[in-house]
Amino acid sequence: MTNSLSPHVVAVFMLIFAFQVSAFEQPKGWRWYNEPKVKTPSEQEPVPVPQNSTTTVMSATQQMKWFHQTFNEALSDATINPEDEDKYLKVMKLKKFIDEKTTQTGKTFEKLITENPEFSYTKDHPTEQAARQTYYQTLTLRNEASLRQLVQEGWGLYFIYEGGDALTQTLAPSIQDFANRYHIELVGISKDGHTLDVIGENKIDKNGNVVVRHTPALMLANIHTKALKPLAYGFISQKDLLERFHNVATDYQDSDY
Repeated sequence: MTNSLSPHVVAVFMLIFAFQVSAFEQPKGWRWYNEPKVKTPSEQEPVPVPQNSTTTVMSATQQMKWFHQTFNEALSDATINPEDEDKYLKVMKLKKFIDEKTTQTGKTFEKLITENPEFSYTKDHPTEQAARQTYYQTLTLRNEASLRQLVQEGWGLYFIYEGGDALTQTLAPSIQDFANRYHIELVGISKDGHTLDVIGENKIDKNGNVVVRHTPALMLANIHTKALKPLAYGFISQKDLLERFHNVATDYQDSDY
């Protein structure tokens, strides 16, 4: 008699053991596949977003930018759809809105100028014809006084030009007349070798000693210090040239214009 069990007996015992194990409920969580299933973030129900109770107010610059974009879009839309009357009507409404704003701006400006006369241009610059004539006469006398001051300090005029230029030839008589009227020394300096007979005294800048950015040019030249100051470029009237003398004399600090 042997102690070993036959294969049939072993198989019976295994079936009995499997039945007994399945008869008892395994404790939850004892095996990983028995643990409670946790939803992944993608499976979780979305959290409702709270309602936005904040009102955003555009700045004045943002409002203007928005309006310009709206107007330009409406105008472009009407332009490429000329048969659509509604699109043109929208443009007309926007233009009417602009006109009303412009009119209201003008009225507000007039009201504020009346209440705050220190900001009024006409307080110091009359627009009535008779008063304007007196005002300009006063400015002329002031500018002439500034010119005489510069002449007394030793300042004269250099007229740097290209003698072959037709426009310069036309300007030259006015420059010489100005110098004669106000008794200011004038020297013409030709950059191209062609001198203008209408200028009383001429020199040819053979070596390029006088450097200017453009011609014709008017430079103030001091006979004592040899200093140079730019006065005007291009073609300038005698009235404007006289004002330039005042500007230089006051170092451009007089704002009464």
